[in-house]
Amino acid sequence: MADAQVLPWIDPAEAFIAASCAEGPVAFLHSSQATSYSGRYSWLAWGAQAALESEDWQALEAFLNTHASEDIPCFGYLSYEMLHGLEEVPRCTPSPVSLPPIQLFTPRTLWRFDHVSREVQAWGEHVSLPMPPPLPKAPKARVAELQASMTKAQYLASVDATREAIRAGAFYQANLTRKFHGQWADAPEGPALFLALLQASPAPYSAYLRFGEAEILSSSPELFLRTQPGGMLETRPIKGTLRRGDDISAERAALEHSTKDRAENLMIVDLMRNDLARVAEPGSIDASRRFEVDSFRTIHHLSSTVTAKLSPGHTYLDAIKAAFPPGSMTGAPKVAAMRWCAQQERVARGVYSGALGWMGRDACELSVVIRTLVLSGSNFEFQVGGGIVADSEPLAEWWETLAKARGIALTLGISEETLELI
Repeated sequence: MADAQVLPWIDPAEAFIAASCAEGPVAFLHSSQATSYSGRYSWLAWGAQAALESEDWQALEAFLNTHASEDIPCFGYLSYEMLHGLEEVPRCTPSPVSLPPIQLFTPRTLWRFDHVSREVQAWGEHVSLPMPPPLPKAPKARVAELQASMTKAQYLASVDATREAIRAGAFYQANLTRKFHGQWADAPEGPALFLALLQASPAPYSAYLRFGEAEILSSSPELFLRTQPGGMLETRPIKGTLRRGDDISAERAALEHSTKDRAENLMIVDLMRNDLARVAEPGSIDASRRFEVDSFRTIHHLSSTVTAKLSPGHTYLDAIKAAFPPGSMTGAPKVAAMRWCAQQERVARGVYSGALGWMGRDACELSVVIRTLVLSGSNFEFQVGGGIVADSEPLAEWWETLAKARGIALTLGISEETLELI
């Protein structure tokens, strides 16, 4: 990147709190837990030179062509419902916290934090921040009301129905999810709540986005798509989850050698290979890095990496469209699984299961929107799920949804016992 000013190191969280006081949209993409595949950079963007709200892929392409540059990319999200511009899938009832399918902005100011060199590169209008206020204390969230889109009994019945559909040959796997939503007694400050989420559930793709009164707080561990100038593509789907306890070595070994989890993971690897093959050079796809265990504060995950080379005549946006929504959030075959999930879930996923991050002139990096809390006024929602296969145990799948909800529940002061009773 050219024309950047190099600033002295400042803690990214401190800079974020200062920038969050500014008017307009804010994006903070923070590598709060370094991993082998991510963690060198954090990004802080605020103010808008240009902004997009849309549900149209062509509008997205036009916006990127006009407003994304080599120096300053655009920041935002693509909701799961962007799939309707790609495939024929039934539409669901709007989500309790309903946001535009696309929100994206080109920032007036951009800072990039290099956690290796301990330098801050700055572009745009404000290359210095005022002295940031003290970091806020973790808010004591007061939830007035909490509901779920499926009760325990309904989720167990849906898992059973999904297994029957798999046995009947409808699909091999479906990522069945349930949404928690509610209202605050007193709405907390979003930036302070995000810092609390970083403490409870650090992740390589932690992210905070603000558009108007809507805020998205994410602690995603999953890479959807990273592209580089020259056309290299990389995705890292997660399939296979185990709650983290006290015997970490034994837990990691159990997940790594789980026949069910490895089979579930391999299905999505094959799906992602097929998706990327639509835009990749023949013979360039590589999926040799499989079944790697990544450990986080509350959970272990089984991940695999798929890479490819973009074929001439295709752009990275073509790759996004070819692979969207993220295969780990759909099932396989993809369209059949998405249609089934729409029938079972009945409520739009919204931002959850989509992608967020940055998109530049010829490169992008987007995470899968999981472990994510969406706020708007006095309302909030978060969503969890898992891949259902023929030998899934309904009760074990239900417990997995609770394990995935732990980080957000801890942040909100919601006990696991409360989640179990909904």
